[in-house]
Amino acid sequence: MAGKPKPHTIKITVDNHGDFTYNNPLIWVYPGDTIIWECANHSPFAIHIGWNSPLEKGRFRSVKGDRVETVVPEGARPGNYEYTVAVFIDGNIWTDDPPFIVKKPKKH
Repeated sequence: MAGKPKPHTIKITVDNHGDFTYNNPLIWVYPGDTIIWECANHSPFAIHIGWNSPLEKGRFRSVKGDRVETVVPEGARPGNYEYTVAVFIDGNIWTDDPPFIVKKPKKH
């Protein structure tokens, strides 16, 4: 076990050219941890979790720019993964595919 589960907040910012920046661009998580996404632009956004990911599959959306979160399931396979972020700003939908890494739980 890796210890007490922790929250990991990712704040997404998109500029006028569609370039993304993140306050936490590459997160390392353990099973049981929570991943929280927020949009600094306070714009509608969505997170799409891919089929090869150990996270809950599907799409999470925030119509009013509220936070979106999911928990890394116990038994999640360690590895490098990506998810898709889509942010709607002034009639444009900007997308990005940032990574996250699931670490192998430590055994005590």
